[in-house]
Amino acid sequence: MSEAPLPQRLRLAAGALPAPHTLPDPYPYETVEPQREGYVERGGVRTWYAQFGSNGPWLVFSPIYQIANSHILRGVVPWLSQHFRVVVMDLRGNGRSDRPRRQEDYSFDAYYLDLLAVLDALQVDRLAIVGISATAMAAIRLAAEQPQRVSHLVCAGGWVDMRMQAPEARLAAEKALAKMRADWPAFLDAFFAAAFSEPHSTKPYEDAVLRNGGASEGAVVALGREGWLGRDVREAAGQVRCPTLVIHGDNDRIVPFAQAETIAAAVPGARLLKVEGGGHLMAVRDPVPFCRAVRDFVGAAPARSTWVRGMARKPRALFVSSAIGLGHVQRDLAIAREMRLQRPDLQIDWFTVHPAATYLEREGERVHPICSRLANESRHFERQAGEHDLQAFFALRTMDEVMARNFLVFTDLMREEHFDIVIGDEAWEIDYHYHENPELKRQPFVFLTDFVGCLPMEEGNEREAFLCADRNADDIEHVARYPWIRDRAIFVGNEEDVPDLPFGPGLPQIRDWTRRNYTFSGYALPFDPRQLGDVEALRARHGYARDEKIVIASVGGTSVGAPLLRRIAEAYPLMKKQVPGLRMVLVAGPRIPRDALPQHEGLEVLPYVHNLFEHLACADLALVQGGLSTCMELVAARRPFLSFPLERHFEQCIHVTQRMRNYCAECSVRFRELTTQGLAERALETLHRPVAYKPVETDGAARAARQVLDVMDNRHWAAA
Repeated sequence: MSEAPLPQRLRLAAGALPAPHTLPDPYPYETVEPQREGYVERGGVRTWYAQFGSNGPWLVFSPIYQIANSHILRGVVPWLSQHFRVVVMDLRGNGRSDRPRRQEDYSFDAYYLDLLAVLDALQVDRLAIVGISATAMAAIRLAAEQPQRVSHLVCAGGWVDMRMQAPEARLAAEKALAKMRADWPAFLDAFFAAAFSEPHSTKPYEDAVLRNGGASEGAVVALGREGWLGRDVREAAGQVRCPTLVIHGDNDRIVPFAQAETIAAAVPGARLLKVEGGGHLMAVRDPVPFCRAVRDFVGAAPARSTWVRGMARKPRALFVSSAIGLGHVQRDLAIAREMRLQRPDLQIDWFTVHPAATYLEREGERVHPICSRLANESRHFERQAGEHDLQAFFALRTMDEVMARNFLVFTDLMREEHFDIVIGDEAWEIDYHYHENPELKRQPFVFLTDFVGCLPMEEGNEREAFLCADRNADDIEHVARYPWIRDRAIFVGNEEDVPDLPFGPGLPQIRDWTRRNYTFSGYALPFDPRQLGDVEALRARHGYARDEKIVIASVGGTSVGAPLLRRIAEAYPLMKKQVPGLRMVLVAGPRIPRDALPQHEGLEVLPYVHNLFEHLACADLALVQGGLSTCMELVAARRPFLSFPLERHFEQCIHVTQRMRNYCAECSVRFRELTTQGLAERALETLHRPVAYKPVETDGAARAARQVLDVMDNRHWAAA
């Protein structure tokens, strides 16, 4: 896919900015909350600050230049706060801080004194200071003037001299100020397109425009910028005596690389980390190497560690299972059990969160203790959902903070312990960041998925179509450049289950590309249908009467399906009029409160049913949300069912629907097209209709297990 300039591709900013506003979120980050937050006030101007993390050395981010706010650090603060007490603040003119209108309120001295006021309010006596872009000048000044207080200095994409002495530089600065005041959206469009010069940077670009620049006004930020112009801290840099790390991209189009060389030359003993191909904001575009560089430099190492001699190590696998619903982990456990049958000495640890972690622990599996530090991806998807509506592509796209934090926790584990292999079932964070940081791969990696390709769902939405194609192109380029990252990629299904559609304009067909880059295991069921064939025995085991009609409705492990369960509950009395002995069980899952659903005689609401597939296998009818795992389990058990794919959920509406069609089980229903009466009628019709599904393969888990063990045991593999 060709890389056109960002303004031509999106035009997100120009003419489309909301009115200036502070951030609507209760906290600036999704996956971590502050230990403390508040305001300092100087000269009638309030400055917001927050502390994240309660242990470790102090790590302070010098306040971001007014074109941005602390939201720009959302990819790095959640993980860094697991190792440091992290301090962030919004500089006057943006974010939660005040926006005075007088030029005299904006000066380099004012910014520096605001920083000192925050440090004093938090009683920070010894700290590492990080300065990004213009704010590197405040960080350098602090290290020079208060050497007893600063243990380490990090300058990332930093200015050291903003005097703009050359005539062309002065002219450019004057034009920039004029454009900020006259056409703020266009200025933001151009500025952040230049700041994120790396390919496939649409997400950080959008965040920067809408959540950072869009949180203030051009006239205010112009006042703030004038407070930086004319500053020169080269002399102060020469007085710095603490360890100093200078990080700078050689493709930085905002701050010339010469500025980094000046800092590195001025500070005695400074280290320079050049980011080849890097743009202006490494902390945003490349949060993983930025975090690791800062952590390793400042030195927040664990107090204790263990090293096990190579020949004393037992065979170990780490299974990373997506926690979005429960379907992934059930099939993953089936694969893991098959692996143990073939390798009885294999120890398997799990890397996941609730509800998947809860299911595994109930099954006697070991969820690694480090998982307590993970962000919950299931909760993220719930926040993105509407009434039976989930724009799955944008939910995935906005998971960048979750992915960065969880991958960094994963790298902590890889650093501290040895595993012979990592298996990731839709472990997008590991797959993506391994490709972006290939040097971090230390063991074989097997990637599993049941769908390939993000597809647009909104007709006429050019932005969605472009962004889906851009995401797909990024994945394709990753695999082409680093084919060894995935020692094997397994599609949990068959070739015909992959849609024969293009990834996007100018990109290959999804099925052709998948055939070349994946192996196929067939579907991996968590049970053998032959062992559930005795319906009467199943009913007796789970407390269902032999002759009663049973309807089970289930929506998985998230709260996204609550509207569907309410609609089904409302339809139950209408169904019972036609079938008087009808019994209905609503499985609400762990996140939908019982009192959020209607109550009727004969209608049961259960918060959680372990191994739900056993109940579904003896039901006369199932009403389900549309996820692949539950649908495939119903097909394998040959039970009548209706599925209600979430609106705008490309996986359920396209990928799952295609697979159901292949198994002669096309029974999806548009939730919004059915009234309560219509739902009751359609459900009763399906209840009495015999099924004619194609059989589901029963050896998928064993085939996948053999492929994983083949990578671990038989292939020659060397770390990068």
